[in-house]
This record gives sequence, structure tokens and C-alpha cells, in this order.
Amino acid sequence: MREVAWGELPGRHSELADVWGTVARLSAGTGRAVVVSGPPGIGKSALLRAVAARAGSGDGTDLGDLAVAHVVGSESERDWPYSGLHLVLSALAGTLGRFCEIDVAARVQRFLGGVREEVSPYEVATRLQPLIESVSVPVLMLVDDAHLLDPFSQEVLGFVSRRLTSVPVAVVLASDDAGCPAPFLALATVRLDELPATAAAQLVQDASQGSAPLRIAREIVARAGGNPGVLLDAMSRLSAAQLAGRSELGRYLPRSPVMQTLVLPELEALGDQRRLALLTASVSDDGRMAPLLHALRRYGEETVTWLLDERIVQSDGLFALRTSAVASVVWHSASHAERRAAHAAFADAYAGKDADRQLWHLARASYEEDGELARELYRVSRQALSAGELERARRYAKESARLTADLRERVDRLVAAGQLALLSGHVDDAVQLSRERFRLDTSAEQRADLAMLEARARNVLDGDVAAGLISRHVEEVVNAYPNRAARLNLVAAMGFIARMETAEAARFLALSDRGAELTDDATLAARTRMAAWLASIQGDHTSTAVPLDSWPECDDVLLEIDGHVCHAMALVHGERYDEARRLVRTAMLDGRLGESPMVRSVAWAITAVLESRTGRLTAAKAAALAWEETGIGGFWRAIIPAHMIRVYGLLGEQQSAADCRDRSAERSRRHSDWWATALAQSETGALLLLQGQFDAALSVLEHARRYALEHADPALLGVEPHYVEACVRVGQQAHAEAAVAEFEQRTLKVPSAWARHTVLRCRAMVSDGDDSVALFDEALRQENDRVSPVELARTMLCFGERLRRLGRRIDASVWLNRAALLAGECGAAVLVARAEEELRASGRRTVLDASVGVLTDAEQRIAALVAAGKRNREIAAELFVSVRTVETHLSRIFRKVGVRSRTELASVFATSDEPPTDAG
Repeated sequence: MREVAWGELPGRHSELADVWGTVARLSAGTGRAVVVSGPPGIGKSALLRAVAARAGSGDGTDLGDLAVAHVVGSESERDWPYSGLHLVLSALAGTLGRFCEIDVAARVQRFLGGVREEVSPYEVATRLQPLIESVSVPVLMLVDDAHLLDPFSQEVLGFVSRRLTSVPVAVVLASDDAGCPAPFLALATVRLDELPATAAAQLVQDASQGSAPLRIAREIVARAGGNPGVLLDAMSRLSAAQLAGRSELGRYLPRSPVMQTLVLPELEALGDQRRLALLTASVSDDGRMAPLLHALRRYGEETVTWLLDERIVQSDGLFALRTSAVASVVWHSASHAERRAAHAAFADAYAGKDADRQLWHLARASYEEDGELARELYRVSRQALSAGELERARRYAKESARLTADLRERVDRLVAAGQLALLSGHVDDAVQLSRERFRLDTSAEQRADLAMLEARARNVLDGDVAAGLISRHVEEVVNAYPNRAARLNLVAAMGFIARMETAEAARFLALSDRGAELTDDATLAARTRMAAWLASIQGDHTSTAVPLDSWPECDDVLLEIDGHVCHAMALVHGERYDEARRLVRTAMLDGRLGESPMVRSVAWAITAVLESRTGRLTAAKAAALAWEETGIGGFWRAIIPAHMIRVYGLLGEQQSAADCRDRSAERSRRHSDWWATALAQSETGALLLLQGQFDAALSVLEHARRYALEHADPALLGVEPHYVEACVRVGQQAHAEAAVAEFEQRTLKVPSAWARHTVLRCRAMVSDGDDSVALFDEALRQENDRVSPVELARTMLCFGERLRRLGRRIDASVWLNRAALLAGECGAAVLVARAEEELRASGRRTVLDASVGVLTDAEQRIAALVAAGKRNREIAAELFVSVRTVETHLSRIFRKVGVRSRTELASVFATSDEPPTDAG
């Protein structure tokens, strides 16, 4: 494990604080000793290293010079009297010498020369005490594995440690629970227990340097428990694919002598009866007490009582092992025959009570092919998939394929198991299953099905399109099995659409249309949705009107997911955002496959893209974080970080924006993804523009604009408004005007709401005087329901800036205040800051300053009632004035405060430091 800085020990904040309290006492010249105790592997050494690192750095301390000595006890010296004391005092002398305590250091060395084996510990301790009291600088002595020190040294250290109250010396001793020496028992103790599940998962992610997604970290913790030593050892024995979630983790962790030593050192001494009882409990997959007790009937009462009292915890008819990792240790210690017997005992326990679980244990107890058992397992797998029980479906399908003797049935079940592995995120497992076509004697259609599985898996793995693989197998089956050929071509088309390689996507989409009259409804539905997505990329949004009816019955769940993805993205490009949200929610996140990591990955990816386009910045951030947690990238791996560059920039999280830029650039280079490169350039240019780096922004945006001009729809990259603004701000008026003219022509061809609004803003920015004002006004007065509030706030901000430069400061303050309010509602902190900066430059009060202080007493009373939700008629009745008088006052209030609606006025009151005048 890498060295940890202070505060980087997950789940140990209170323990760190307790130990540091001992160190902090040194500032008052008071010493103390504390014992850090816990079982092996629990993290005592890591805690001592963290304390030493903080003490040595001086971070957060007011101790001035602090002498730190850190030693570790050794089993090899335990039989040598006073060897531990020699170790501790030698380190202390060396540390004191570096702090110019040369006299004390020399006395320590002389003292050590006089320590002999025949001298009693009491005599040594009483001679040592005055020497310790002569230390004048604060000293921190850390002794790790103090239980391994020789007994004489332990007695001396215990004696001295109990007498440090008037001495500026702090002693921290780390000791195992079982071997904690008697001389340390009276000292203050900080006990380390297993980490909570959340902290343990964080430790796994930290130790993997981010390669383990949160879901995999949680799975590892579920199997290993919260002992850091066990967790780190288990991680070291997993493959990179398992850590990344690309391969199944397995019910049991890999064999590990270290794990056995840490969690079950008494394994060899248990005896067969207890060991096999523990094995039986370990193979239970539902944790129900009744079947366990039935399965344990062959063992004696004494063995069962031992198991229930010492090894498991019970609650509401369920049980769990006290230490999760014990299951893996016991499993690996058992023979094949013992494992089969344990599963057979559970199969007997479930007979007549739970047929599906009986099937599972019968399968685990069987090593020979069994056609009838395999068919039943496959039936349960399909039922579980229909019920949305993905993990159960995957496990049963895998066992079914293993036990199937008939070759044709076996290949069909391998395909089903591979699809379920892919839905579970186990991409490498899916690839491995697909390559069974090279080992088995398969027919052309079976090879095509397995090749389609591999193509899909490779697309999820790295976003690449296996076009060659697909084309080869299409040729084998196109005449005899046109529906299979069409689905293969659709897999390629889907991959190319996602990579924005429209020509290749169109080619494979056309190939999928061959023999259309012989394809089934699900294939036709998928083709229709893919065609709609492709058309939306090419600027034709009329075909996005695919009805949101139920998906036709289909034997290919992956084809169904592809269809939903294409449909949702077509809706996003067509600015039908509410329908896209509803589709993602109902068909994917809340659908029967909603627990699938792969489905959740694409659903959150689509949501992140959608919300970034609609200006819902916090929702986009939440979706991107949820996508990242799945650990499944696919063709989104560079796209989502690219979209988040500007989102984080607008939120004011500049470091996160820079991290997303770097991740997107690295991933797009690795996979030669030109579209992700262009998107990252566009969003990076927008970020630089927000940061006021106009020259740098223009340089990056020029590159991105060249990509954008290759597509009909200017909204695909959305680069042109950024480019025009950058040109204007660096004084390249001619370039800006030319870009606006081209942008305007492109908008006429694909007149999206976003393009119509932003082209007006761009025209206003390159215009002068009243023409500019009129164009800004037109942009903000037209129907803007489908325009992102971030874009509206940006237009208001540019309008306010232009008005200020035209000398119309009052009008400028109105629009700048509106921009700040709207940007604030979106979370766009950068735009709020720019608006407030402009307001201060114009000599006006900012939104946060524009409180009721600018209003007369009468206006304050009316404003307070409006903010309270009262209507004009109610306000008039309460203040004994006419409705017209209220309306007149409201007009003045709106102008003074710089708002245009009652909602905005209430928002100003909510952010004002000055409370409104009491309406009464």
C-alpha cells in the first residue's frame, strides 16, 4: 500500500484524532502513552505511519521542533533480553542528536551500555526514568508491533509510559489484540475494528488507483470484509480484468495463505467436523437459517452449537459469517468431494420447498453433463431475466451451458450466458465465451451468433467496431439466415453511429435492409431507431418521431438496449428532451434490466449528454459521476469527460474541468476517436473562453470548428457561438462576421431552437449600436422554451455588457441582474461572477447587493407581500390602495431591482442580507 497522508486513511478519522490528542498534549509540556490495538492486518501500522508523517511535517501542529522516532518490533529478537529497549532508546538517541540534545543522547548511549541481562526490569526502569525526565524538546516515540518486543523491554516501557505526565514525551505503542502484553494493559487504548463497508470500498478504490469501479469495490468488500490487510491481499491476487469489473469476481476470493493467517489461523486445529460445518455455512447463497440447520443435521449438536455461537450472526431467520473472508479460506481448504457434499446437503434441504435453489445446489454438486438439469437451469435463467433478476439469470445460464451435452443447445446457452455477462459488465468473460466458436464444432449460424457477441463485447470494451469480423460472418449467413445477417450489420451500424462515422454507419444500415421482408419485428424496430439517430446527426429531425410504444417481443436483450439508446439520442438531437428523459427512465433505469451495470452505464451517459445540453448542470454532473461509477466506458469513455469540461467550468470547478479535458484527450487518442477529439476541443475552447483566455480559446476553437463544418447540424458540436465570441473579444471582427454569415446559413438548413437563439446572439455581437440592441432583444423575446437557461443567461450577460459599453448603465444593470439570477439558478457560478463584475464596473449593485435598500418604504411593503406569494388584488386590499397603484409600484420595483417577474423578485429577497420591511 502506498504511503498515506494525514486524513487519507478511510474510516479512521476518529481513531486518528484520538491518537493525535496524545501528541497534542506535548504543546503544554505534558506527555502520555497510548496503545493502538487490533487484530492482525487491521491497519495499526498505517495509522502509526500517518501520525509520524503529520508530526514530521509540522502540519496542523503548534509544537515547534518535534523529535519523532519510529521503530518496529521483531519476532527474531524476542528471546534477547532488553533488545527491544535497545531498539527504542537507540532510535531516541539518534533523534535527539539531530535536535542538538547531544548531552541527553550521549547519556542514553551510556545508559544502554550499562543494561545487562542479569539486571531486573524494575532496576532498569528506575534508572531510565530520570533520563527521560531530562529531555527538554517534545518527543514522539512510535513503537510498532510492540507485542513482539522481549518481555523485559515491555516491562520497562510499561513502567516509564505510565509516568509521562510531567515529561514532554508521547509514546504510541501498536499491539495485536491477542498478544497485548500485560505491562501495556493499564495504558489508554485506541482499538481499531474492521472498516465500515463505505470506508472499506473507498480503500479498495484508493489502492487500485481508481481502476476498480465502486460496484466492484463493494463486491470485494462483501467477500473480504473490512480488514484492510485482507482487502489489500485479496486485491493483489485478482486479475486486472477482475478489478476493473470486466471479468467475474467469483463467489470466493483467490487462495491466499496471508488471508488464512489473518482471518482463520486456527484452521488446521478446527478438526473435520467444525471445518466441514463452516464449509456448509459458506456455500449458502441466500443466508436463510432453516436450510442451513437442515444441511447441518449430519453434524453433532456440539459442532452446530459452536458454529452458531462463534462463527455466524443471526437475525430474523437469516445468518451471515462473522468474518466474510472465512468463506473463501474454508472453500479453498476443502476437497472437491467435500464441496459437492456441502451443496448436496443444501439441495436436500431445499427439496420440496424451493425448487429453483435446489436446482442451483444440484448444479454446483455436479461435475458431469446433465441434459435435464441443464434445461431446468436455463428455464430458471430466462424467468429470472424476465423478472429483472440479472445476476441470478447470469449464474443459472452459465451453469446451464456448463452442464449441457447437446452441442447446438450448448452454443445457444453460451450465447445467452455471454449476453448476460455483457449486461453484468463482464466484457472479458463475454469475449472468452464468444471464442468458444474456435474450439467447438459449430454451424454457420452459431458462429454468427458468437461473433455478434464478440463484436458487441469489443464495442463495450473499447468503443471499437469489429467491422471485419461482422462482414465475414454476414457473408456466411446472409442467404440462409437474413435476420441474423441484419442484426450483425446493425451491430456495426450502431458502433459507427456512436463514433459519428456516418458514411460507414449508413453503409451497414443499408446492408441490414437486405431481405427486410424476412426480418422480425425487433430487428425492424432497432433499424428504425438507428436510422432515426443517424438522420438526427445528419440534421434531419423529422424521423425522431418514433412512437414511444413498447418494444416488440425479442429474444435478444442487447438489441433492445441498442434500440432504446438510438431512440433516446435521436430525441436529444431533436431537442425533445422531456421525452428522452422519460424514455431513459422508464425503458432503462426503471426497466427490467435497470440493475444491469451496462444498461445503467449507457443510461447515465445519455442523461449526462442530455442535461449538459439543457443547462441542468448539477444534474449533468450527478449523471456523469454515476456513469463513472459503473466502470463501463464503451464508446462513451471519451465523450462523457468531453461534455463535462464546460459543465465543470460553468460550475466553477476548474480542477475537475481540467481533469475531464485530460481524460478525454488521452482516451480519444488511444482509440483514434476523431469525434471525441473534436468535442473535447470545442468544450476546451468554451472553458478557456469562460476563463478569459481569449487567444488560447480562439486557437482551440478554430480546430474544433473545422470538424463542425463537416456536419449539417451546427448543434452537434455547438462550437460556432464560442468561436464568434472569441473572435469578437480578440478584435478579429472580419473573421467573426464571416463565421456568423456561415452559421446563419447552416441554421437555415437545420433550424433548431438552440441554433436560432445563438445565431441571433452572434449577429448582435458583431453588430453596432441600436442594431446590436435590437438583435439581443429579439433573441431574448422569441420563444425560448427549448433553449438552455445557461445559453439564455449567457445572452443576457452579453447584452448587459453591450449596453454598458453603449453608456446605458441602468438598462445594462437590469439584464446583468437577470443574467446573474438565471445563472445562479443553473449553478453557473462563473457566469454569476462575470455578471457581478460587470455590475460593479457599471457602478450598480449586484444581485446579492440589490436588496430592499434601493426601494422606498411603500415599495418595500409591496415587494415583501409579493415575495410572500400574495396577488395584486390581495396586496391592494391589505394596504388599502387600488390594484392600479400596486401595479405601478411593481413596475418601479422591477426596474430598480433589475428583475422582470415576481419569481425573480422573490429570489432577490431570498438572497438579500437585508430582511424586507414588515408588511404590517
